[in-house]
Amino acid sequence: MIKNCIIYKFSDEAKDAWKIDKDRFSKSNLEDCLQEASGFARKRIEAFTTLVQNERISLEEETQSHYIITSSCEFRTPRLIAAGDLPPFVHVSFRIWLRKESQFAISFDAGRKLSGAAMALLSYATTGDPSLIGHIKLAKEDLLKLKDWILADNHPIPGGIRGIAMHDIEEGPIKFRQIVLNSPQLEDSPLFNRLLDSASAIANLAFTTPPLSSTSRSLTCRINYWGGLTIYTPNLLDSEIAELIRVFEKLI
Repeated sequence: MIKNCIIYKFSDEAKDAWKIDKDRFSKSNLEDCLQEASGFARKRIEAFTTLVQNERISLEEETQSHYIITSSCEFRTPRLIAAGDLPPFVHVSFRIWLRKESQFAISFDAGRKLSGAAMALLSYATTGDPSLIGHIKLAKEDLLKLKDWILADNHPIPGGIRGIAMHDIEEGPIKFRQIVLNSPQLEDSPLFNRLLDSASAIANLAFTTPPLSSTSRSLTCRINYWGGLTIYTPNLLDSEIAELIRVFEKLI
């Protein structure tokens, strides 16, 4: 089963200020978030209130490395046609990991709007401000660090690059807005390396990790610059997810 994650992080001003209070979790709601928000954050939360109702987050479990939180709500289904009545609400529930030793919070199997509403609730519950958690933004340099980790010689078996989307690439007299390459072992391609040097940004990177220490198997993944992480390896274990997240925590 494919696992879809979105990686968020606290802003620098909140990284040492957030705290866990189960009572605040149970009372966190978008109406209160709206009262505390201003500017762009207020507009985002206003948009969430049209999509989400009966929202709540609850602290379910504490592990050595993270808190496990459940977000549940009634979410308005996408409109299938432009005309007609508004689509109905359906009940949804998903997990969030709040990492203890970093600024990271990770949502699982929820889209960007649904996750964004939950992160506003989580930010409000842990800091009193609903705008202090946002999705990570990976610059080209961050994804180059990830590539170097994947291919490093100190792994018993290095990983590999399977795909990449690059923006603003100069190739001779021509400047391309986007170039997408897909092939096993792209790292061995002179074309890949030449275009990567020229690109101003990387939109996403598909890769296979080196074998993980927790299970001795590799994961096949894709990461987007805005923190969307898809893991294609079946029967995924929490220990494998945690090990992969630790890689991003060290690189970013």
